[in-house]
Amino acid sequence: MSRIIYFIISVLFISCDLLLTAEHRRYPESAEGYFPVYSTEATTTIAWKAARAIKAPGKIYVYGDYLFINEVSAGIHVYNNLNPAAPEPLGFIEIVGNSEMAIRENVLYANHMGSLVAIELSDFSNPKLLGRVTISQWLYGVPPPPQSYFECVEPGQGLVVGWKKRTLKNPTCYAN
Repeated sequence: MSRIIYFIISVLFISCDLLLTAEHRRYPESAEGYFPVYSTEATTTIAWKAARAIKAPGKIYVYGDYLFINEVSAGIHVYNNLNPAAPEPLGFIEIVGNSEMAIRENVLYANHMGSLVAIELSDFSNPKLLGRVTISQWLYGVPPPPQSYFECVEPGQGLVVGWKKRTLKNPTCYAN
């Protein structure tokens, strides 16, 4: 008997959640959340910058005597890795929106602003863009942080290259 009651209560809770569409869900009047940072012409440039501290490390890639560490949504840190016990920072390749990378035959392949780019690595101080292929499925750019409210993305504003935290008024989007 208790299993039947448990089953009925479970079905009711699931049914109620399924019936609550986005228009009927209750959202807070204000909440800590994130608002999108959209691309600008300045963010479309790929450039070599001075070495800097890593704030949000992503993927790591070793190629020859170099160590590449992705800075989520910002670019790639480059280290001289001749001594793996103490890699020396060489600089930073600014690739806004970047999260993925691969290297083959001295060409860095990375995602950037809705495209896959190929960058020649023979001279770090002057990265040469060899080509770009648009990724049609990458509609909104960088996704919002999980388990958080965020301002809904407006595709007409451009590609999302990052998120900044602030108090949101009447947020209606939530990232699971």
